[in-house]
Amino acid sequence: MGYWEIARNRRVLTKLNVARPARYRLAATDIDGTILPHGGTISARTRQALAACADAGTHVVLATGRPPRWVTPILEATGHRGTVIAANGAVVIDSARGMHTRHRLTAATVHDVVHALRRRVKDVLFGVETPHEFRAEAGYRAARGGNVGHLTPRSAAATPEAPRIEQLLDDEPIIKVVALSATLSPDELLAVGREAVGDLAVPTHSSTGLALLELGPRDVSKASTLAAVASSLGVHRTEVIAFGDMPNDVEMLAWSGAGYAMEGGHPEAIAAAPHLAPPAAEDGVAQVLEREVLASSGAPDEMRLPAVPSGR
Repeated sequence: MGYWEIARNRRVLTKLNVARPARYRLAATDIDGTILPHGGTISARTRQALAACADAGTHVVLATGRPPRWVTPILEATGHRGTVIAANGAVVIDSARGMHTRHRLTAATVHDVVHALRRRVKDVLFGVETPHEFRAEAGYRAARGGNVGHLTPRSAAATPEAPRIEQLLDDEPIIKVVALSATLSPDELLAVGREAVGDLAVPTHSSTGLALLELGPRDVSKASTLAAVASSLGVHRTEVIAFGDMPNDVEMLAWSGAGYAMEGGHPEAIAAAPHLAPPAAEDGVAQVLEREVLASSGAPDEMRLPAVPSGR
């Protein structure tokens, strides 16, 4: 191994020389682009590392922008049986106790958000997520096309549609609003969202292609819900290690005792995190967990996986 490769590995695995606790008691990870490479699948090495952490007594939490209906394929692919934070913090799914809707957008707020964005983005189209289904206004599905990501449900229920999204609001909780534009980039639409409705909802995105703006309840993020989960387990933030790659991970990476942005991730995520992990395609989360959690957890050697190759 040459000098420059050694230097790169040191920089990637630890961007700043920050003191670490002897053992992390909770590991939280984003899914898409973090343990699930874009266009790929979750590797055996990543599944093993997550399972070994849980077996060694470290709480494992999946924290995603995905709605609850898109979580099942991830549970099947990872074998995860613990907590899932979904919809960017609006929902907590517990394998033992089921799904809990913690936060919601009121119908009045949805009306205000939609009205404000329609004035700023001429081609904007809207959808809303409830805990159980997706609803969209006419034209949304055609504009989005087949760009729905990987490890999603194989058979999707019919999407309720109406000419305007306001016609689809009822007593069912709204956990997320999604705004789509075919003419703006994801970051351009995010900038508009922050300026136009940042006082009404939390704008973020996790898209690498089509501009999809995700809008959640005020003061709610992966970080705020992860903090509540950690508190319920008696875990201090300094005992939390977290991974992510996109703007919807920023708060979680900054809050955690050790936040790892994925190499090649969004600049906002990288700026928020004190550490870098190798990219998802190189099993970056598994590499860091093997080194920072399993190697210091007292787990038997066969659970630490120090020499497992990154091949899929």
